[in-house]
Amino acid sequence: MTNLTSVPSELQFLEQRHEFLDLALKSFGLENLATVPDVRRKRPAPVLPVFIDDYRNPTSAEKQLLEAQYYGYGGAAHFILRNWPDQIGVEHPALAFASALADTLPLSHPVHHPMEGHPEAMKRFGPPDGTLKIYDLETRDGKNGYREVAETSELFAAHNDGLGYAGAVEAFMLCAEGGPVWGGYTYFQNFVHLALLLARDDADAFASLFLPNAITALRPRGKGAISVTTPILFVNEWNQPQSFFRVDSGEYCMSFRTGCAALDRATAFLTEYAAPFAPGSQFVNLTGKGQGCIVRNWACIHGRTPFLDEPQLGHRRVLARKWFMAEAKQAKYKHVPGMHIKKAYASIFPDQFGEHQLQGDWNWRPDQNANVRNVGDAHFEQVVHSAA
Repeated sequence: MTNLTSVPSELQFLEQRHEFLDLALKSFGLENLATVPDVRRKRPAPVLPVFIDDYRNPTSAEKQLLEAQYYGYGGAAHFILRNWPDQIGVEHPALAFASALADTLPLSHPVHHPMEGHPEAMKRFGPPDGTLKIYDLETRDGKNGYREVAETSELFAAHNDGLGYAGAVEAFMLCAEGGPVWGGYTYFQNFVHLALLLARDDADAFASLFLPNAITALRPRGKGAISVTTPILFVNEWNQPQSFFRVDSGEYCMSFRTGCAALDRATAFLTEYAAPFAPGSQFVNLTGKGQGCIVRNWACIHGRTPFLDEPQLGHRRVLARKWFMAEAKQAKYKHVPGMHIKKAYASIFPDQFGEHQLQGDWNWRPDQNANVRNVGDAHFEQVVHSAA
């Protein structure tokens, strides 16, 4: 390893790359780097759907097919529910389906997202059903107000879900309630798999992805304003290899540590394969009710291409989304600047990855150039990094 860092604490932090490699190889049933399939030689491919006769009681064969897709190199399972109900009740069919799959996939700990009961969503879709609705919000009263990119029909570039949840969103499910007239492809790329190829080809570039400040993700506005500085690859608290990556999109502003040629190479490599329909990627197009996907959020990034709705022809893209956490105690709202990195490594940088940075409700304050934690009626500051 050359020219990455001379800081002893950073060198100690980088040692987790060896553990990451062992865990990642094991997760794919591989013996060593020489046996890693080179997905870069493959064209982007659709994920074949698994048809589910009864979402309340999927068969063992249906579960096995979904499990193989989820834990495979693609990292995303694609389903079509054949018995979609005429009306959605107080519990969305996706939740019943997730519960029925919880003995096979990590779907045991759904989180209640505060936007699941948003007044605008209730006005459009009725009472809350336990899922968050994703759709083109269009404009309010003819004015272009603030919207997050997920609320538009524009390109939503590649990312992992759950910024502000410290990497605790292990999996998520999308289930369509309606499809667009054109576009709206959801695409996936398994970054843990790509990391193994990078480790084989460029050991220094691979190691640079474990630098504690390799990437900073800034969402500068709104209630969800937060800035998170983290390694791109790490071993998480649950002893699993995890990736964190985002591409600039809408309100999300990404920056990388400067002055490290190896990291420049690594981020250029990852950015290339984070593009829609990049080599080795997979995709789905959720065009009708009951079509959905379950994504391995710790390993896979995903994005969505632009789309067009045509309500007059009965085409409007509406997805129900649900996040599933790594463990029960994580299944509650939080908005934090830290990351759930394995304690042996997190303890090297306690001001960045300690317990304090994993709890509570924080917001990025541009006037203070810092994340500020709210505690009851009192406020206190914890400067964890600069957005510069």
